[in-house]
Amino acid sequence: MVTKSLINQIQNLKQKKFRQKTGLFVAEGEKLIQELLEANFKYSKLLTTENNTSFPADFILKNDMQKLTHFKSASNFLGIFNKPQYLYDFNKESDSVIVLDAISDPGNLGTIIRTCDWYGISDLICSKDTVDCFNSKVVQSSMGSISRVRCHYIDLLPFLKKSKLEIFGASLKGGAIYDLNLNKKSIFVFGNESNGISSEVNKFINNLITIPKNKQSLKIDSLNVALSVGIVLSERYRQIN
Repeated sequence: MVTKSLINQIQNLKQKKFRQKTGLFVAEGEKLIQELLEANFKYSKLLTTENNTSFPADFILKNDMQKLTHFKSASNFLGIFNKPQYLYDFNKESDSVIVLDAISDPGNLGTIIRTCDWYGISDLICSKDTVDCFNSKVVQSSMGSISRVRCHYIDLLPFLKKSKLEIFGASLKGGAIYDLNLNKKSIFVFGNESNGISSEVNKFINNLITIPKNKQSLKIDSLNVALSVGIVLSERYRQIN
């Protein structure tokens, strides 16, 4: 039986302030939970509507699971996990860095995390006003990559000022990525979905880059930021290899 206290706890974790206060987040789906467990994420409770599972979980009824889910339709698995504590080595700069400036859409961040995982980038730098990576929609859309990509929320200005790497900024006014050398260690900055890179961050950018479009695509004014990250990383990977 699911208690009112448990329902309140899980529903409260939809809100960032409660995730920050408790240090907990919710993950839904068998594959996602399995990947978090394999990555040694600590958990406080695992729940399932199935009788046989590959990991220990408490059985609950489907009607009860529907009361707990953060989505319209409940999965057969739900877990309450402890948020990991990450430390970023600011002196490392051993590889290229992706920096997100005020990304607001959870789906975009989740997709960016998954894309970074695909291209072997294990650390993602986020401005403090970027959406929380442990938002349930971010966790869900990362499809398990949240267990392998570490998101660091920092003040971007001191970080960019201190860095010795070349800083590229994604912009509609930049040079075409296919004409630039992207195979060296660099920082790639991507801005807010509506407003782009902030004026404060823009001061530290050495080169603006853009993804050229077909000349006939006049009615399309921009690309989705998550898609842009994927295209830039794909071109960088192509140049390196």
